[in-house]
Amino acid sequence: MKNLIAELLVKLAEKDEASDEQTARLYALELVVTSLLCRMNSAELNSLASGVEEDIARAASKTDNPELLQQHVQRLLQAKL
Repeated sequence: MKNLIAELLVKLAEKDEASDEQTARLYALELVVTSLLCRMNSAELNSLASGVEEDIARAASKTDNPELLQQHVQRLLQAKL
């Protein structure tokens, strides 16, 4: 029984570590994208936003929650606007 509990704790710790790593990667990616967006002029940003909207429409059929995807993309784009 102790071995089972120890094994479960190890698995939980591994999942927690993987989650922390994924969160850090996502945050780093968000920083890079936001930095790139801040360097774009209005015309470039509008063109990008239009392209992203088209890509979201195509991706909507492949994701379980297209609204959540669109919400996160809009949050990134609004960081510049």
